[in-house]
Order: sequence, then structure tokens, then C-alpha cells
Amino acid sequence: MVILKCTGEIRKALRLPDQKLANRTAVNRSLNIWIVHQFPVGRTQFFLFMNELTLLSFVFYKGRKPITAETMPAMLMNGFAQLLSMKGLSESDIRPLIDQFETGIYAKTDSRRVLGHMNEIVRDYRYFIETEGGLKSCNLTGIIMHINDAPQTLLDWRSPWDATAEALALLKQPQGTVQ
Repeated sequence: MVILKCTGEIRKALRLPDQKLANRTAVNRSLNIWIVHQFPVGRTQFFLFMNELTLLSFVFYKGRKPITAETMPAMLMNGFAQLLSMKGLSESDIRPLIDQFETGIYAKTDSRRVLGHMNEIVRDYRYFIETEGGLKSCNLTGIIMHINDAPQTLLDWRSPWDATAEALALLKQPQGTVQ
């Protein structure tokens, strides 16, 4: 199961009343908690997905199909799988990671520190997309990869990719073992 911590804009866009949100979420020690936010670049709406633990992020832009609370976990699952595939992971390594994303619960964002970082990431995505001439001419894949390769203060100057690699190594260890 994946926990999607949504900003107010996303909750409003998905029409998620407070009664449908999880009250409390567990401490994040895996890759199953993601922050979701919506932001404009020009006339295009983008959805940002950012892992709360590793700060790994990617964006989708809004197309013609409506985004709903039912489709959001699938969007995350497909985007995360594509991102891992672009980084060179095999399908057999990716499948067990994304199987847990089949169902999702929604919660409010609850970390000012992570939200502050999310706003910096949004600023970076906007800057790179606009600098490269907007959505029609930018290399969105290259922008996503560049942002995830950049060292982050919140990660003690590791990149989101490095933090994700560490988290994946820990997830593969049998319970009760220490390296």
C-alpha cells in the first residue's frame, strides 16, 4: 500500500474531503510514502510526486484524461517504474517495488521541512522547463534525471538517487540482518 500525502491543491482537485483522509501515518522507513502537489508552468498543470524519505521526484503534466483519487496510485506506480527503468533497473527488480502501489490511501502533508523542500523542487522544475523553452521543447526526462542527481541539504548532501539506492538495498535485506 502506498500513502499519498496531498497538498491542499491536490485534495481540492481530487475532491477528497477530510473524512476520507488517514489521520496518522507511520514513520517513513520505506519508499511507500509520497508527497503529491500540483503546480502550473505557463498554461500547463503539472503533478509532482516526491518520495518523503529519499526526495526522489518526477512530474507528469495534465493531459485530457481526468485525474481522480482512483487513478492517482496508478499514476505514481507507472511513473516510479518508468523512473527506475530509466536509471537501469530491470523489470524483475522493479516489479516487487511497485506491486505495493496497487492501492493507496490519502493523507494530509504533515512535515513543514519536507514541504519546504518540495517548494524548492517545484521552483527547480519550473526554472528548467521554462529555460528550455517550455513543455513543447524541453527535455522533461533530462530535467527529472538532473534534479534527482543533485545533492540535497535535507539528505546530508546525498542525491535523491543515492538515498533511493540506499533505501532499496535496505529493503532487500532479510529482516533482522545488519550490514
